[in-house]
This record gives sequence, structure tokens and C-alpha cells, in this order.
Amino acid sequence: MNKVPCWWLGCCLFSMQVLAADSPAVINFGQLSEDQELPSLNGRVALPTNQAAPGTLTLGDAVTRAVNWHPTIREAVGKLYEQIQQVDVAKSKYYPQISAGIDNRYSNSSSDTGFTPSVVLSLSQMLYDFGKVASQVRAENAGVAQQQANVLVSIDTIALDTATAMVQVQTWQQMVDTAEEQLTALSKIGTLTRQRNDEGATSLSDVVQTDARIEGARSQLMQYQASLDSSRATLMSNLGWSNLNNVSNAFPEKLARSCEVGEPDDRLVPAVLASWAQAGVAQANLDYANAQMTPTVSLDPEVRHYMNNRYAGHDTLDKTQYSVGVNVQMPIYQGGGLSARRNAAGHAVEAAQSNIQRTRLDVRQKLLESRSQVMSLMSTLQIQSRQETLSQRTRELYQQQYLELGSRPLLDVLNAEQEVYQTRFTQWQTAGQLHQLQLNCLYNTGRLRNAFDLENRTIQSVEIQP
Repeated sequence: MNKVPCWWLGCCLFSMQVLAADSPAVINFGQLSEDQELPSLNGRVALPTNQAAPGTLTLGDAVTRAVNWHPTIREAVGKLYEQIQQVDVAKSKYYPQISAGIDNRYSNSSSDTGFTPSVVLSLSQMLYDFGKVASQVRAENAGVAQQQANVLVSIDTIALDTATAMVQVQTWQQMVDTAEEQLTALSKIGTLTRQRNDEGATSLSDVVQTDARIEGARSQLMQYQASLDSSRATLMSNLGWSNLNNVSNAFPEKLARSCEVGEPDDRLVPAVLASWAQAGVAQANLDYANAQMTPTVSLDPEVRHYMNNRYAGHDTLDKTQYSVGVNVQMPIYQGGGLSARRNAAGHAVEAAQSNIQRTRLDVRQKLLESRSQVMSLMSTLQIQSRQETLSQRTRELYQQQYLELGSRPLLDVLNAEQEVYQTRFTQWQTAGQLHQLQLNCLYNTGRLRNAFDLENRTIQSVEIQP
């Protein structure tokens, strides 16, 4: 039998490794879909039957419904409860650690060699560890504070998104109503123009021109209606409803002054609180890294009961043996790992402190931007209101001159009519932008929950206190 050369065997093994490394991973979508079970969108607990869409939905009702249903908040609450249990895990190291087992040991340390099975009950009680457990407990408690802030962030975000969607629905509703009024007004002019054409008082071109304006207004109405349907769909998604009845166009007056804040209170802003808590976690991790370089003193008693007579000293010792000792352990050299961990924790503290400052700057920047835009939009609304009044007066004069005096062409009448409604369209859009900015100010100052009466209430099993 011929021997296979070593070099040939090595080449074969190398090629097999290359083929194994280059072979792509297989993803079976059908198996994934079969193995996974998607949770219900209604959550683990069915929603109360009284949570159906009301006859007329207000802004406050929409926000309340969203925060009590949305799964994003439920996810944040679940992480909070998980972190609370981590605190108990860290505290458990203060208490005795008891373990039991069976030791099936083979020994040849005596004349009676063989298996010497025994039942072992051991206990370890930490006496002093220079702050190792304490730093871990502080880190987990800081993590609880961070998760609490994250719950508030999720509540504020869902409330803002829902209120913004509500404002968009209100804006498009008013745009649709105004577009219908415009179509009705132009249709009346069209009817009048046909009558005058039948009487020979005007030309056919006026009729055609009026019909073109009517069709343009009808097309504009359809576009606004499509935008309204899209906004209503977004709002229903935030509320978890499959249908939606009437939506109130009212915007609470108490929210109108939400941007008039000189200096935001960082203790009310969830994003700042979350960054603050993250800095506490980083500092506790640094303390733990420093404590890892110190000794740990523990009391370690043990009870061992042998199950046969082959253990060492069986002729003089009882089957049940006891031992107790005070152990002192300290790492001497770990390849530089402990120092690297301490340095990394120190840099994490610096990064967390910088993150607090960055978050505070972002809050102030967004607040200043919203405040300046609000002042500009309020001035713009006043100008647009005066413009609408003048446009209405111009329309009346042009219609009078066209019908009674015959000194005004129909084109001027149509332009004046549409100018009135164009001014109203612009006003609704400006008011919608203003309301969204006012909501943003509430969000950036942490006063959104107070504005919508979400404090001192239980939201998805968590009580929200101011």
C-alpha cells in the first residue's frame, strides 16, 4: 500500500478549510416564520371595551389613549422591571452563597485507592471586599434611574408624535373645509356666469374660464382630502384603532404660551435625566474597576460526608468532616487587564459627563429655535389675518363692479375670490406649524406630561409622579 505524501494531505486539509470558510450561511425564511410567534398588537392583556374611538376625539384624549396603549412604552417599562431585578442580583452577593453537590473523586493518595464519593455542602460569606459589591449595587441603582428616565422619554416621545399627528389632522381638516367653501363659491359664480351668458350679458369665454377654475378647485380639494386621509391613518396607527370618527379642531389655549420659558429646568427633561443616570453608571463602574485591584476577604466553611470507607484516614476520621477558613484573595497580575479596565471606565466617565453637556445644549438649542420661529409665525398670522380682511373687501368691490356696473372683468372677480381662500389656506398651514412648534417646546422643556395631565397617573403599570 502506497503512503500518501504529507504535503498532499496538508493541501487537501487546507482546501477543505477554505471551502468551509467561503461557504455562505443559509437563511431559511420559511423556517424563521414558522419558528417565531409574533405577539398581538393589542398586547398581552386585551384593551378595555370602553377604549373604542369616541364620537369626537380631542387632543388630550388622543394623547392619553396613545400613552396607555403604545407598545414602545410597554417595552421601556419591561426593561425598567428587568433592571430593578438586577439590583437584587447585585445585593445578593452580600448574603451567604450556599451550594451543595456530589464529589465523585478518584484518589490514589492512600493505600485504599479507588472512587471516594462524597456529599459536599459549602458556604461562602463575603466579609470585606473594599467596595466591590457596593459599587455594583450603585451601578445597578443608577441603571434603574436611567431606565426610569427612558420610560419618561418614551412617554414624552409617543405623546409628542400623537399630538403632532393630531395637529396635522386638524390642519388638513380645516384645509378641506376651506377647499369645499372655495369650490362652492366658484360654483355659484359659474352658475351666475352661465345665466349672464344665456341672457347675452357675457361671452362664452367667461363661462369656460370659470369652469376651468372650478375644476382646479375640485382637484385641489381632492389633494387636500388625500392628505387628510393619510394623516388620519397615521393618527389611527398611533392610537391603535382601525377606525376614527370625528376629530376636534380645538387646540388648548393653555399650550399657546409653552415656548415662553427663559431657562429650561434640566431636572424635568427626561433626556438629560437619562444622560445624568448614565454618568452615575459610569462612575460606579469606575469604582468597581478600582475595587477589583484590592483583596477580598471571605469566610468559607465546608461540610463533607463520604459515602464509602476509601477516603484518606478512614481508620481514624469520621465520614462527616468539617472545615472552615478565612480566605484572602487578591489579583497579582492579570496581563494588564485590570489596569486597562480601570482606564476604560475612567474614559467612560468623561464621555458620560460630556454627554450630559451635549444633551443640555441640544435642549437649549431646540428651544431657542422653536421660540424664534413661534414669534415669527405669530407675527405672520397677524399679517395674514389683515390680508384676508383686505381680500374679502376687494372681492366684494369686484363683484359689485362686475354685476352692477360692468366695469370689472370676470378674471378679476375670479382672482379676488380665490385670493380670499388662498389666504385662508396659508393661515391654516401657519397655525399648524405654530401648534407643532408649541408642542416641541413642551417636549424640550419636559413639561409635556404636565400639560396633558399625565402626572400622578398610572401609565402601563407605572405611576408617573412629578
